[in-house]
Amino acid sequence: MNPIKKIYIIIFKLMLRLAYKVFSLILKRDNNKFVIALYRSDELDGNPKFIYDQIMEQIPNAKVHFVYSQNKMNLKLYREVLELSNASYLILDDYYLPIYLLKPRADLKVIQLWHAAGAFKKFGYSTLNTKFGPDKEYLKLVPIHSNYTNVYVSSTNIINYYAEAFNMSPSKIYALGIPRVDFFSNKQIYNEVRADISREYVLDRSINILVAPTYRAEGRHMETSINFSEVIIRVSSKITKGIRLIYKPHPYTSVVEINRLKACKNVLVVDKFSINEWMLVADAFLTDYSSAVFEFGLLEKPLAHFMPDYKEYLDNRGFYQDIREISDGSILLTEQELLNWLSARRKGEHFNTTRMINYNFDNLENISEKIVKHFTSE
Repeated sequence: MNPIKKIYIIIFKLMLRLAYKVFSLILKRDNNKFVIALYRSDELDGNPKFIYDQIMEQIPNAKVHFVYSQNKMNLKLYREVLELSNASYLILDDYYLPIYLLKPRADLKVIQLWHAAGAFKKFGYSTLNTKFGPDKEYLKLVPIHSNYTNVYVSSTNIINYYAEAFNMSPSKIYALGIPRVDFFSNKQIYNEVRADISREYVLDRSINILVAPTYRAEGRHMETSINFSEVIIRVSSKITKGIRLIYKPHPYTSVVEINRLKACKNVLVVDKFSINEWMLVADAFLTDYSSAVFEFGLLEKPLAHFMPDYKEYLDNRGFYQDIREISDGSILLTEQELLNWLSARRKGEHFNTTRMINYNFDNLENISEKIVKHFTSE
């Protein structure tokens, strides 16, 4: 690590801890204060949205504050620390830098919902000693994924994987489920979303295949050399007529890539609505290594993994489990196999995903309600 960067982190960390301590002494703890950290989007959606709704329903006097984290060591963190200093609950569903830099009050509950179901590709401390993984020297200064008091996952089968990733005791990890799964069991929301999407986008008689690749790191952390969007651009012109690809890019996808995809006649690049919402109108789902595949499995429609770089990805980042053990999706290893799978899709296909549902999910109903009752009653 660069010596100047190291010194900066040490000084910043000390100053932030001092500020937090002073704020905590001045401000009295508020038993009804909840802080929800939003990172991937400035909008309240996904896991935080379902938990927020339940907090408001179960706790009439709740005071909910939102912080929009950039996870950068700058002056903005002091404002976030001020919010945390007298809070009783901090709710996360992703990486959140401030809580790793602090020594939080003993009475602060730090709730990690995580944004992914199942346990597929490795992350956190599980990627130490890999090309993708964090630097050991950096971890000494910034112990990532530390200070969580409650972690909620989708199944007891994956508790030990999350304990490893977060470097924490399995006893603090609870298999109550993923809050946003409530979305799939709520028929009212289901119908409203389909109607909303239909008003924004023309959903004609095409066979709509949702395409959502996982995030791929760049630079020294790069997992593989394959470019998923380039593959889609190449095969799109060869797909059977009547099939359209609905491409949901990862938030970090470059503008150049998005514009090239938009130029393909049978590719619809979408920025509005979440990936879970698009699942409702899709006839099938294609990804590479995205854990979104587990939620799509709940809809019992065709799904597939395009993974010609499986060996390279395995060596540079790694997986917790063999994909064939945890997913019923088709495994596609070549562009020709991908083209054949895409072209074979039809309207109204049923796909048996019972095995993967049973393995990856312990609870499928009232998950958000159960989680809020759990962490507020301990």
